Amino acid sequence: MSGYFMFVGGNLVTWRSKKQKVVSRSSAEAEYRGIAQGVCELLCLRRLLRDLGFGPHKPMDLYCDNKAAIAIAHNSV
Repeated sequence: MSGYFMFVGGNLVTWRSKKQKVVSRSSAEAEYRGIAQGVCELLCLRRLLRDLGFGPHKPMDLYCDNKAAIAIAHNSV
């Protein structure tokens, strides 16, 4: 299972929880897949807000509670 929720201006605007389609070999891999899905949704929301004239003027934050998945995400290889 993985999930995410997004806030805009302190208000919850979208959320999702679902079973992952792929069997991961570790919790870090599963969390990383969740991060990747969250980033895709975050970029889509950012594009929508920009098209509506409410484009964010600063970077949007993404939070993850798994240190191994964060390390994988920071690895540029």
